[in-house]
This record gives sequence, C-alpha cells and structure tokens, in this order.
Amino acid sequence: MNRPSAPTDIEEFERALGECVAIASRAMPDSPMVSIALCAEHGLRTVACSHERAGLLDELQSAIGQGPCIDALGTGQPVTATDLGADSRWRRFAAESGLLSLHSEPLKSDGRLLGVLTLYSGRGGAFSEETRVAVRVTADHIGLLFRTALDAAHMRQVAAQLKEALTTRAIIDQALGIVMAQRRCTSHQAVEVLRQVSQDRNVKLHQVAATIVEKVTGEPPKEARFEDPPPQEGSHPR
Repeated sequence: MNRPSAPTDIEEFERALGECVAIASRAMPDSPMVSIALCAEHGLRTVACSHERAGLLDELQSAIGQGPCIDALGTGQPVTATDLGADSRWRRFAAESGLLSLHSEPLKSDGRLLGVLTLYSGRGGAFSEETRVAVRVTADHIGLLFRTALDAAHMRQVAAQLKEALTTRAIIDQALGIVMAQRRCTSHQAVEVLRQVSQDRNVKLHQVAATIVEKVTGEPPKEARFEDPPPQEGSHPR
C-alpha cells in the first residue's frame, strides 16, 4: 500500500492532530490513552498523544518490531486485544507494556496508509462498541484532514511558482525592450537573441535578461511585486 509524504506545513498538521487526540480522548467513554503515529522512514513516529505513556508504547513497538501498531500498518486493518496477557501475538510487547487492552486503527487517505491511531488501557476488555465506532470516525476525519493539508500545501506551492514566473517574465520583458531598441528588431527576434545567449552560456533565460538590464541601466532590474489577496471576511489568519 502506497504511503504519501507528509504535508509541507508539518508543524501545523501535527498541531491539528494533537487537537484530534485531545477531543477523541475526552469523547470516548472508556477514557483510554490515545496516540497517533505516522509512518516514518524507520518505523513509526508518534506525533500526538493524550498521555506521555502512550507515546512511549508506540516507541516500544517501533523499537522491538512487534505490537498492534506494527500489525495494523502491515495489514491495513484494525487490530484489537481485550486481554493482552492471554494474547500470544506479541509476547515481548505484552510483557514490557503492562497493558491489558488496546486497539489500533489504520489511518488512510485516498487508500494510502498514513499511520495508526491507537487506544491503550490498563483494564481488560476496556473498549466498548461505542468507543470503537468513535475511533473509526476519528480515523476517517484524520484522513480527510491529511488530504486537506496536502491540497493546501500544493496550492501554496503553485502560487509561489506562479509569482516566480511572473517576476522573471517582467525581467525578461525589460531585456526584450532593450534588445529591440539596440538591434531595431522584432520582439520575436529579440527572444531568439536571448535564447541563443542562454544556450551558449548555459545560463537561465531570466538571468541573461537580468544581466542585460543591469548593464544598460547600471542597476539590477526591478522585480514586480505580487501581493497575496487579503483574507476573506470570517476567515482565520494563519
């Protein structure tokens, strides 16, 4: 199963995950310890937890290579244990964790595995059906949050690229005007002149243009400024 990269604004995304954990922990009737761990290059990386111990339990599984989080990631399916002491699947983890109940819910976005949402409890049979439903709903919301964060990061990247393109276009236009005046040629011919110099010197076209403008005017070309539109009424500042 494909695993996507984390959003560009990872700190903002992880802050939102922390809020999800806090809400989920308060809303679930069994009051479990809750953690969110995302897929990392080597194992898991806990990015939010309701209790410090929950994060340590995630780290334990990642270190020993066994546990419900590892199985949930491997299968893409929820993993539950209601009496860990009698469960033979993760003997080392059971012995070192001191837990009795746990539930790991895979986090997915567009069919891609992001990580796991895990509940931990020291009580046997701790998680009611109501709690498991709440876990599934929370996991779905996290997947949607991830998709939204990726889309927002992509839009910011596109906007930055557009600003850069418009800025370099303005510099090239200044240079084209100079070349046309000096050589008494058409704009098409001036473009070909810049392209030829760019190829001969193995320098980007806008850098060639900037050099021409600076040689003629004695100062670097003025860059066009493109301001972001003001936030819409009712929107929250970043």
